[in-house]
Amino acid sequence: MRLFVAIDLPGELQDTIAGLQIPVRHLKWTPPEHLHITLQFLGDQPDQRLPDIFEALETVEFEPMTLCCQGIGQFRSGVIWLGIDQLPALEQLQRRIQSALRQVGIQGEQRRFHAHVTLGRCDRHRLIPVLERVAEQFYGRSFRFDCDTFCLKSSILRPSGALHRVEALFGA
Repeated sequence: MRLFVAIDLPGELQDTIAGLQIPVRHLKWTPPEHLHITLQFLGDQPDQRLPDIFEALETVEFEPMTLCCQGIGQFRSGVIWLGIDQLPALEQLQRRIQSALRQVGIQGEQRRFHAHVTLGRCDRHRLIPVLERVAEQFYGRSFRFDCDTFCLKSSILRPSGALHRVEALFGA
């Protein structure tokens, strides 16, 4: 089972972002219901590991926080993202999740944490003009939301796009 730990964007914010998703040539927008902040990617895990993962994540303590999304950026891979303001509480939550999972033998992805929401993907050779169009749509906008939960999600990759399912929800 392909797993990741995330903060889902609230439905109202998903709808707001969906309203900004105008057609842009060569860009595949992220479906609104998939908009999230990945805290830790676990990759493929055997089903029998789920109880250990649940137990580890239940130990993670954190305080509710208000997150602010603003600014557009890109990764060289062709991912265009909406930035999340650096917040010590968010970075601490991510480190606690990573630590709790290591306690049960799950290393997960080791890249430096860069809080963001993936807005869409395009061919990296067309990235600059696509990025400019997306940046125009989001220019001057910021989005705030309260966060008091994170979730463990599974992802099934299909030709038509990934299918995400919440496996467990964890609260502050």
